[in-house]
Amino acid sequence: MTRVRAILYWSVPSILCLALYWYGFKSWFRADDFAWLSVARTIHSFPDLMRALFAPRAQGTIRPWSERCFFIIGYDLFGLQPLPFRIVVFATQFANLALLAEIGTRLTGKRAAGFWAAIFWVANSALAEVLDWACVYNEVLCAFFLLLAFYFLLRYIETGNARHNTWQWVVYLLGFGALELNVVYPVLAATYTRLCAPKYFRRTLPLFLPAAAFAILHGLVAPIPKTGPYAMHLDASILQSLLALWSWSLSAVFLRNAIRIPSWFLPGGVAVLSAALLVFAVRQTVGRRWLAVFGLVWYFVVIAPVAPLRDHLAGYYIYLPLIGLCWLGGWAFAAGWGGGWAARSTAVALAALYLFMTLPRTWAATQWIYRVSGRAERLVKGVAWAHERHPNSAILLYGVDTELFLNAVKDHPFPLVGADQVYLAPGSERTIHAPVDLYMLSADVTEQALERDQLEVYDATRPYLRNITQLYRTMPRESGLPSRVDVSSPLMAYLLGPGWYKNEGNHRWMARRASLRIAAPGAAGQQLHLSGYCPEEQLRGGPLRVTVAINGEPAGAGEIRENSFELAFPVPASALGKPDMQVAVEAGRTFRVGSDQRELSLVFGVFEVR
Repeated sequence: MTRVRAILYWSVPSILCLALYWYGFKSWFRADDFAWLSVARTIHSFPDLMRALFAPRAQGTIRPWSERCFFIIGYDLFGLQPLPFRIVVFATQFANLALLAEIGTRLTGKRAAGFWAAIFWVANSALAEVLDWACVYNEVLCAFFLLLAFYFLLRYIETGNARHNTWQWVVYLLGFGALELNVVYPVLAATYTRLCAPKYFRRTLPLFLPAAAFAILHGLVAPIPKTGPYAMHLDASILQSLLALWSWSLSAVFLRNAIRIPSWFLPGGVAVLSAALLVFAVRQTVGRRWLAVFGLVWYFVVIAPVAPLRDHLAGYYIYLPLIGLCWLGGWAFAAGWGGGWAARSTAVALAALYLFMTLPRTWAATQWIYRVSGRAERLVKGVAWAHERHPNSAILLYGVDTELFLNAVKDHPFPLVGADQVYLAPGSERTIHAPVDLYMLSADVTEQALERDQLEVYDATRPYLRNITQLYRTMPRESGLPSRVDVSSPLMAYLLGPGWYKNEGNHRWMARRASLRIAAPGAAGQQLHLSGYCPEEQLRGGPLRVTVAINGEPAGAGEIRENSFELAFPVPASALGKPDMQVAVEAGRTFRVGSDQRELSLVFGVFEVR
């Protein structure tokens, strides 16, 4: 291979990646990014660091390298500057493309096959979220570990040098800190050696031991959710999920193209490409070239763990499985190009069909992420500006829509810019198609805060925030007490009765007994939920008994055995339908700290009727 060809071989896939996903370098943070960025603010000691790195979070995941370290170090060094995060993401992807091409070349013996495998991977629309959304870095880093470990396996097979096997193990074990999907690597290694290098098959079997240990330990520490969008459905829906994911892999994610084409075109194109890949794989298998089988095995083995997620099929789920199909597709294209004019024409037509189906969606998705992250940036920075102007007031956001809520409010970005009291305006539930109760002020609290000049209202319906406090005062508003009372909020202090001490930032201490007012439930079956913190001094005396009375009637008793607690109590039937109810909480004992003369019991926390 000439020097020019070598340069093109290594550089073109990365240059194409940069060209297609350039908007990623200009995109800001959004959605889940804020939750991970906030982790750095919880670290004040070595135990805090260990919890931040290894405590299960986000549906019970434990990903210390790709989520915890990535965001903790990035935020600590660069704050809310997204460019350094993007550089890390793209640098890792460039390494992945080089590994993909090199492995494809070694598997097939054709440099063109490795080159085109990388091109086909870059073009797929699944990469838009992976490269342009920082929190999906776990996929990129997992691909790096899988590909690098497999590369060392190939080098071990080629040379017999045990050093390559050692490096395979090192990389493989590190991969468990990137993404749980790393557990499939032993299946990939064993399958490849069984098909293509039987002499080394037995040497891959020990790889299953760490995978089994990780799966067992992970299941004990962070069990798989049994309900909700991340619940596993081991039923016939798996076939439907696999069909959907396969269709996205060969065309466009969610079968949505950004240009106007007939509705049958994408499914038809998927059928044509599927048939072409199958025919090529069968022909290679008949010739006892088992590599074609391995490409399909890679796809289905890597996609198998996410196929049961019937209610949460994300587009980026196909990013890792695609590697196997791209090797197969790159090999098929290289073989067709090296044949006669008919084979070459067919290869070009099929490649063009794939690129036509996926590239418009790829480009549209990167632009959408750029636009949405821009909205998030303007809102978060606008709130920071408003907080600087009104440091002693809470911020009420009026006119937030669903897209803005999901990408710029839901994951609590505002403490990252020093604004802890930011709420949605009453009535937001009518314009936002998502649960918003935790973020919204009730009409009564809003009214009281406006009267006390504790609140500034900003219009979020325009690109940039605009203060409409005086206009908002004249708008008609609903009335009624809140069904959720955060006792630490200064805006809700008027709802508190005797027994509460002064607010201390994000919490408030209770004496032995304290009371508050809250909205009564409108229907039977709802309960009063209490959540807060019980200090270690209290638990040293054993479980702490807590009793609750509602409107003077006993509602029940509960015991607190851990620091963080949530208790639920039934609401007496006599309270139903009333505008509000009086809640009294009493702890079984109190304690004092040093020279502090206060009788302390519990830290709150939130009271909520639901």
